[in-house]
Amino acid sequence: MALGVLGLMNFSQGSDLSEAFVALYMILFSSLLAIYEFMWWSTIDSLNKSMRKNFGFLYGIRGKALYMIFVAFLAIGLEHKVIKWLQWTVGIAFLAVGVLQMFISFARPQWVSSYKSPTGGLSDNVEQSV
Repeated sequence: MALGVLGLMNFSQGSDLSEAFVALYMILFSSLLAIYEFMWWSTIDSLNKSMRKNFGFLYGIRGKALYMIFVAFLAIGLEHKVIKWLQWTVGIAFLAVGVLQMFISFARPQWVSSYKSPTGGLSDNVEQSV
């Protein structure tokens, strides 16, 4: 999220408008991931149901891994001259986590077979598949 905010702060009038859009996407996508991760600590039932309905791919290991790889390439794709080190650090970290999650889900599926995503707001008698 900080990378997107810094990208918007470094945006000037003569800059390419696409950089501002990529920075806004970085803020949006990192906020989405942060909301999902906060669901592990304190679930807001209505928000969890809405997130599961609209962004259900985050509730599985492979979907979340692909999402993190996508965000990594967005971070690496930013064209900042001032915060180049942060851009590469964030991009490589997200890419490493996404590739590791994907590798584990294919190489050792028994390690992630018991993975349970946040279930706040779902009824107990209805089985939800992800």
